[in-house]
Amino acid sequence: MDQLAIGITYTFVAGMSALAIGLIGQSALRAAGRNPEATNELRTLMILAMSFADALAIIGFVAALIMKFLK
Repeated sequence: MDQLAIGITYTFVAGMSALAIGLIGQSALRAAGRNPEATNELRTLMILAMSFADALAIIGFVAALIMKFLK
């Protein structure tokens, strides 16, 4: 049962992080379509937002590892 909890913990966090990164990319492309002159600024903000979402996935992975090895 513990292995299932660990798997669900990381699967949920990784799935939500992937969804967030997809939404960030979609929003950036829509904004670039509306205002092509601001593409460089949008790219910078998009990469920053994606790195924050990826950091949350890494935190979820660490939480799953802590659950596994400190049990």
